[in-house]
Parts: sequence; C-alpha cells; structure tokens
Amino acid sequence: MSMTRPPDIRPVVAFDRFALWCVLGLVGCGDGTGPLLEFPDQPAPDPQPPVVAFKDVRVVSTQTDRSLEGQTVLVRDGTIEAVGPVASVSIPGGAFVVEGFGRYLMPALTDMHVHITEDTFEELRNDYLVYLANGVTTVRIMWGFRTMLNERDSIDTGALLGPDLFIASPGMDGPGGPWAESTAPVATVAEARQTVAEYAAAGYDFIKVYNLLAPDVYEAIVDEAALHGIPLVGHVPGRVGIERVQSVDQRTSEHFIGLKLAASSGFTAGTIDVSRVRELVTRSAAVGLWHTPTITVDALSRDERDAIRAGHELGFIAPGVREFFESGFHHGLTGSTASRERDNHELMIREVDRAGAGLLVGTDAGFGWMLPGFSIHDELDGIVAAGLEPSEVLKAARVNAAAALGVSGEMGQVIPGFRADLILVPADPLRDVRAIRDHDGVMVRGRWLSRGTLDTWLEQIRAGYGN
Repeated sequence: MSMTRPPDIRPVVAFDRFALWCVLGLVGCGDGTGPLLEFPDQPAPDPQPPVVAFKDVRVVSTQTDRSLEGQTVLVRDGTIEAVGPVASVSIPGGAFVVEGFGRYLMPALTDMHVHITEDTFEELRNDYLVYLANGVTTVRIMWGFRTMLNERDSIDTGALLGPDLFIASPGMDGPGGPWAESTAPVATVAEARQTVAEYAAAGYDFIKVYNLLAPDVYEAIVDEAALHGIPLVGHVPGRVGIERVQSVDQRTSEHFIGLKLAASSGFTAGTIDVSRVRELVTRSAAVGLWHTPTITVDALSRDERDAIRAGHELGFIAPGVREFFESGFHHGLTGSTASRERDNHELMIREVDRAGAGLLVGTDAGFGWMLPGFSIHDELDGIVAAGLEPSEVLKAARVNAAAALGVSGEMGQVIPGFRADLILVPADPLRDVRAIRDHDGVMVRGRWLSRGTLDTWLEQIRAGYGN
C-alpha cells in the first residue's frame, strides 16, 4: 500500500493534562528526575497548528555534555523560535503543546552514507517513513540518480514527507569497477570533465569519486568540480591515495579506505601502523577532511548478518532491498576476521577523535544488510564502543553532519533560528545513546510525529509488504 499520504490523525485538545494523566497513573508524578512509568502518546491535530510547544523538557546540547532542565521550546512554521525556562517562555494561544514531563529533547539524527535501491517510488517513500521513525531527519545519498532530485525537491517544498535528501552524483569510477553496468566508467580526462559538468548541471549536491580512478582523471574531476562550485566526496581511489586527497578540496572520505590503504598490512583485518594513522589523521584535521567510519557494515560478522536476516526489523524493509541484500557480495565476515576489523575501525575512530579531525556518522544503509533508519543506532553504539563519549558521538551525528553538508547555521542544534528537527527521548542520551531507540516522537521541519503515529505507519508498511 502507498504511504505517500500518511493516515489521518485525529485532533487532540492542546491543554495541560499533567494532573489528569498523573491521577490515571499514565505518568510519574514526581519531580521528573526518576523514571516515568508510562508516557501517553500525544499525536498532533490534523492540520497541525503553526506553533508547537514542547513544555517542561530537558534540552540536550550537542555542543556540550549537559542538558538544560525545565525548558519550553517553541516551534513556529518549522523553525525553533524560543528556548527558555518554563516560567519565562509564554505559549501562544492555539499552540499544540507536547507535554515533556522532564523528558529529553535533542536534535534529530543525520545518516551521512545511505543508498537507495528500491524499484518503485512506493517502496522508496516507505523508506522515508522508516528513517523518520528512527529519528533520522536528514540523509546523504551516496550514489544518486536523477529521479531522486525530484524527490529531494518535493520534500523541500513540503509536498512529500521524508528526511532531507542531500544527493551525491553516481559514483565516478574507472574501468573495471563493480557498478559499470549501471554507471558508465570514466576513463579519460575529457570524459571526467564532461561528466562532472553534466552532474553539476543536473543539480546534484556533490560529486562522488570511487575506487579505480586514474590519477589524471581524478585531477580533472577535482578541477572541474571546483569550476562548477560543487563539493567532492567519496572514496579514496587506490592509485591516488589519501595524501593526495588531503591536498585537494575533497570534503569527505568514506569507510576509512584511505587510512587502510596507507597504514594497514591488509585492507580487511590487517595490522595497523598506528603512528602512520596518527600522522594521516593529524593532517586530515589540518585540512578539514571529514571521515565516515561505517564501522557497522565494514565489521559486520556473519552471525550479525544472520541476526538481521531473522530479526523483526527486516519486515519493515522493502522487498527490493532485501533481494539486493541476498544477492549482494557483502554477507559478513567470519567471526575472527570481523573482530579484528572492528578493532581496527575502533582504533582509527579513536585516532580521528584524538587528532580533532572531523568525524561523521554514516551506515551504508541500503547496502550490506544495513537497514534504512534502524542501522544508525548500531552505528552510534559502535562509535561509543570505540571509546568516544555519547556527547561526542551525538555531535558527530548532527553538528558535524551539518558542517560537512554546508548547512551548519541551519541545522543540528536546539537553538532559536534553527530548523525544528527534533527527537523526544525518555532518558538522557548523553549518558546512553541507546535511549534514542525508545524515543517518544520525532519532529521533522516542525511537524510533530508521535511514537504512536510512527508505529502505526510502520505496521502499515509491514502489512503492505506481506510480513
């Protein structure tokens, strides 16, 4: 069934219902410092009023390791208008009020490395809702196609509900690459310049480079992208190397490919030269090259693959994606190899953090058994397990993402003037990022989607796929 138009939501009365819910035992009645017994679902009226107020929330800062208690956050027409103590922020009449009861309000998440593989827009638009249901309100598509550009524009105008789409071009690769049947390889300088010009004119947000580019072709791509003012992202081509990538204006490096090629005895589960990694990430910090580790997919074990295959969450994923997973070439590593690869990624994550280089959160969702929306929670867990504080990981998942996308003045924080992409969570995500999995609702561009609403949509998606 199509999820392009979500089901109707019955309006609710916007007034302070704390006392009633307290008497009914639906919420805790203390000072908000202890666990709440149960949180009542608070769906928005349809149509939703232009002003939404989150009352009595703890505002999570993605710049520090603390949150502000007893806050009211006003959202008007998709933008955060005011943040302040409950006693000092007046809620306008007619506003829809989300009662926070001391819960935590944080910026929503960005997945900086996803792929789209569905055969139909119905499935594609279902995936948009799966992302939103997991608190992901922005994604960077790392191998785009032209019809996606129209989807991006429809979301931007509000005609379609979904996460913000930042779309990289089809990957520019040399002859012999694995995706040559779908994307023509680029073998010459002239082809490189022509292709970049075409992608820039089409309206892609980035040019993506891939593994097998010849050095002169890569240089032509760099030069032509600069002429068109379009940023470069993607892999570190093996014949180019990370040091050359660091000397040009390539904005992001994916999967730690460049570090592994330069500082490991083998590409997968090799022995890492720590001093060499330290040297390279120090240079990344100096030149502003962002790194997207994708630890979850790169260190996926076969046991983890089997758990995903048998898990409840796979039922929300489009049949076309599941078929791609089954037929794809990444089915997980053997136990010991996966463990060594995870250790290597954790080491490199720590070194990136220690050097102050830019760290991003991306999953490779849509590839290698990474489920759209759901996989970001595993990636957050994996980066925390590497030794970073939850505050640092959450900063990477929103503030750093906004900077790498070129919108750092618009997204990624709960402050006035920023876009209202938010998650309401029951426990402190600065202590445990797993609290985000159990969120009570998501706001995207000022539209409040309660947990009950999102769960209803997910179940409709599952039923539509026959699961």
